[in-house]
Amino acid sequence: MKLVKDKFLLIGLLVWLVATSSYFLFNSMGFALSPISEDGLNSLLTIYIPVLLLSVFLLLYLTRKRERVDWVELYAVDKESAKKEAWLCLIYLIITQLILGLGFNLGLHFPGTDIYSSGSHSQQDVLIWVITYTFIYTIIPLLWLQTKGLSIGKLFTSFKWKRDMWIIISYWALDFFGPIITGSTDFIGGISASQYAIGVPTGILVNSLGAGLPVLVMMHMIFIPRIAVIFKHKITVILIGGLFYSVFSLFDQGVDYGNLSIALTSFTYIIMTQTLVGMGKATFTVVTGNPFIHFITLHIISARVPFDTRMYIDIFKLK
Repeated sequence: MKLVKDKFLLIGLLVWLVATSSYFLFNSMGFALSPISEDGLNSLLTIYIPVLLLSVFLLLYLTRKRERVDWVELYAVDKESAKKEAWLCLIYLIITQLILGLGFNLGLHFPGTDIYSSGSHSQQDVLIWVITYTFIYTIIPLLWLQTKGLSIGKLFTSFKWKRDMWIIISYWALDFFGPIITGSTDFIGGISASQYAIGVPTGILVNSLGAGLPVLVMMHMIFIPRIAVIFKHKITVILIGGLFYSVFSLFDQGVDYGNLSIALTSFTYIIMTQTLVGMGKATFTVVTGNPFIHFITLHIISARVPFDTRMYIDIFKLK
């Protein structure tokens, strides 16, 4: 059994290594770079490797004495069908992402593959994105989970918020203030107090519906619990969860699939970087059993606030 676990861990690691080495190979060969894939080495060393170290390995060490999560009981996972359901979840994600991304330019985070500039997108664009992602990745999957016997009420009552509060506070602060301190976002300055007061909750609401809940349901309530039943080794579950999240990010802002060379650098950059981000997200759920902790720390209520608030203030014309 140990050999099986190690085999899948090695396969997942090999996928990431191939994507990463391919990105740098394509870069050295002069392949065109999409906006998101520029300066990949600096991004990897200054953003994504630190995320891996702090959100995966440090958190695993700090929670090493915790009891294992009872995924079968907590998430109503059937051991016999867990493997098939995990594959179906991945296939569903791949097919829908290709349709939404290539056909309608809709990605996990608004505004899809576009780079937002003032006036380039309307409130209607935001509404279409929110409704589409909510229906495809939240409503339909939740209805399916109900047929499997998952009780949302039982799930909520099982969360140990007091025990995990230190994780929420420390990692939230790191992910919220990190981009501001490093200057990777212009969240501070040029925005009035009233705009902050309306813009921050507006952005949280919109991103929660369009991005946060879809990832929470698809990855943290369906995929990870089933993978965790199949593979007992936490690192294996976390790595596979990270690769799953990278598929969810294939049509993020700044990617370009217009021709082969730029598509290859976009694709390999996403796998290289978003796998590490996804591993960070997966770790919170793997060690606590609570799918909402990643939502608070490494998704909507932290990083997306400083990155997206100014955009939503502009789109919704908040005064």
